[in-house]
Amino acid sequence: MGKKITDLLGKLNNWVQTLSAILLGIMTVLVLTQIFFRYILGNPLGETQELSIYAMVWVIMLGSTIAVRNKTHIAVNYFVELLPSNLTKIVNKICYLLTLAFFVILVRQGWALTTRAMLQNSPSTGIPVGYVVASIPFCAAISILYILEQMVGKQDKAK
Repeated sequence: MGKKITDLLGKLNNWVQTLSAILLGIMTVLVLTQIFFRYILGNPLGETQELSIYAMVWVIMLGSTIAVRNKTHIAVNYFVELLPSNLTKIVNKICYLLTLAFFVILVRQGWALTTRAMLQNSPSTGIPVGYVVASIPFCAAISILYILEQMVGKQDKAK
């Protein structure tokens, strides 16, 4: 795979990690604010709870793309490693294709859900729910890029 594309995807991954860290920090501040208002002042804020949940959704989805790039998702390699090397390559290609198909479905169905969710506002903040649901197609699209990078990178190494 071209070094420029790999570098670009590396920068994208750094951006995703930074955004995840920022959202995690915001989520922590919101939860601590909620605790303070609920238990110290006795007057809970609904907005902080809702916003912290939305930040958590985005952190989880962005974190899943990081796991895809770093290949740190749960995998059972025991049986694949028992196979002959030719069969292992075929099984790996099938796994990449199935994973790619899964993310394509997530992009398509996630986009459809996002457009429908834009019509619904959240109860406390009034934010369109579509902004939260948009994490699904957005992060699935990033994961597709990472899977394609891994598929092409495997072929480059095989040559």
